[in-house]
Amino acid sequence: MIGKQNPRRYLSRREMLKCSVAVGLTGGLGLVGCQKRPREEWPSIFLITVDTLRADHLSCHGYSRNTSPNIDKFAQDALLFENCLSHAPATGCSVTSMLSGFLPHETRILEHTTIPREVDMLPEILRRLGYKTAAVVSNYVLRRRTRGFEQGFMVYDDAMNERELVRRWPERTAGPTTDRAIELIERFRNNHLFMWIHYQDPHGPYTPPGSFAQQFQNPDREPRNLRVNDSLTGRGGIPSYQQLESNTDFHYYVSQYDGEIRYQDEQFGRLIDAMKEFGFYDNALIIFSSDHGEELGEHDYYFCHGENLYHSLLHVPLVVKYGNELTGRRTDFVQHIDILPTVLEILGVEAHLPFRGSDLRQPSEMNRAIFAEMNSLLYEDGRKFSIVVDGHKLIYTPVPERLQLFGLTKDPDETRDLAEDVNYEERKNVLKTRLDRIRNEDLLGLRTAGKPLALTDEEKRKLKSLGYAR
Repeated sequence: MIGKQNPRRYLSRREMLKCSVAVGLTGGLGLVGCQKRPREEWPSIFLITVDTLRADHLSCHGYSRNTSPNIDKFAQDALLFENCLSHAPATGCSVTSMLSGFLPHETRILEHTTIPREVDMLPEILRRLGYKTAAVVSNYVLRRRTRGFEQGFMVYDDAMNERELVRRWPERTAGPTTDRAIELIERFRNNHLFMWIHYQDPHGPYTPPGSFAQQFQNPDREPRNLRVNDSLTGRGGIPSYQQLESNTDFHYYVSQYDGEIRYQDEQFGRLIDAMKEFGFYDNALIIFSSDHGEELGEHDYYFCHGENLYHSLLHVPLVVKYGNELTGRRTDFVQHIDILPTVLEILGVEAHLPFRGSDLRQPSEMNRAIFAEMNSLLYEDGRKFSIVVDGHKLIYTPVPERLQLFGLTKDPDETRDLAEDVNYEERKNVLKTRLDRIRNEDLLGLRTAGKPLALTDEEKRKLKSLGYAR
């Protein structure tokens, strides 16, 4: 029998009052309390996220192409998690879970609103603890004054002075992103610093610069031509926003996706060098991950995300360095909502809310549930939920009602649906029960959602072209 989730307990009212008075930190939902570790021992913290990066296209995850030499080198100094899962296949939902420690439906971000002010985000918590907080983001959906991602940041740099190919959307590629991040690292070199750097590469359209565009092409390979869809969907063909000139060869697009990763990896190397130069690298807590993956032909979906909850979209890299304490590789399943509890545990700060996540420094408990969800406004079947327990994954689509069951350990590409196999009937039913329990739980207990997004007509058009709205 699969065990029940065991979230962290609430502190009693007396404990909360005592802890809050002790450290003077009563803000938001009261997420921070007793301080158990001297402030001078706190590390600086870096969260580095790469948009649309699949774990299995990194060399350190066994990919055959040398896409990530600098990430690989960093991983040798750190702990690599082979099975980290995102909670959503879309940037806004995924990032909110990383920074809040709660699931998308709990933060109300699935309702296409701003993040409610009652949700205490990691930079807000750390700022109250005395950290300098800075962010450099390069994805249009993370820009300030839309959904509230800037909450708690003293510096929130969302300057995007470049234009992507095809849609001509504002963006900032990895080189300028790294330039700005290094400026801020130098500026705050003598402070306790929390910095979030979000790279847009390798989000489509896949346009790696210079030699990176040719690095993984193989002109001798037989082309596999695909149709180009008239819409944003990747169902059965190339999404309209992804078409690169008249090219329809599947292998060409994969080579360009890999080229984007290799380009970002080079800039990641520059970022790590700056951390070393300014004295952060040896003692900092450095967390490297991705918001979600990308579908590259699995289940007949191509070069997109946000339409499914398959493993190609939820399996993301996670590498954590904390001084020289963490090294090696782990194969247990972990999740993005483990990040915030890990930070608080390292700082020795007591949490007041019952996080589902746990300290990444400790092995995962057996039977823990990892949950994901999505709510695309573009499709009838755009609401989906998934749960992973002990390597088995259930995907539930309410409309039209459908269950899919996969064994990720033996079948990571999810090629065999076990939902109708009588040998897995009990497993399917137990997973569905747990899934329903979690999707109906609300550990934050917010009474209202955030404010509806106040978008201009141009912003609505841009979000529609990204696949986030009708």
